[in-house]
Parts: sequence; C-alpha cells; structure tokens
Amino acid sequence: MENITIGEKYVCRPVGASKPVIGVVEKLYVHTALIVVSSYEEEDQAQVEACNRRMIVSFNKICTQTNVA
Repeated sequence: MENITIGEKYVCRPVGASKPVIGVVEKLYVHTALIVVSSYEEEDQAQVEACNRRMIVSFNKICTQTNVA
C-alpha cells in the first residue's frame, strides 16, 4: 500500500494476529509499520496484550485507512 502515514488509523493484519485489527501507525520501516492497536477481535486479545498493543504489520497487510474511533 502506498502513502501510509504516521498517526493515521488503518485496518490491517499484523504478524501474529488471526483477524484484522484497527491501529494507528507509530513508525515506518522499509517494508513494515509499527502500529498501536486500538481495536481487535476477542480471539486476538492475548497476542495483542502480550505485545503491549504494539505490533508489526507488513505494508501488503494494511487494507484500508479508517476514521473509526
């Protein structure tokens, strides 16, 4: 995905998550982004909390930008 912006919220599927999550991009790397997860499915709760709500996501796993609160 092109034009990923730090501070914007996206629907994406981070490494280790079984369902898509909603998260705010905190940092960009060469092929991945660090997100702070704001919304997730209950089945991913343990993984999200184990990562302190910060997860890595590949650019090709970032689906859409969202304005969901």
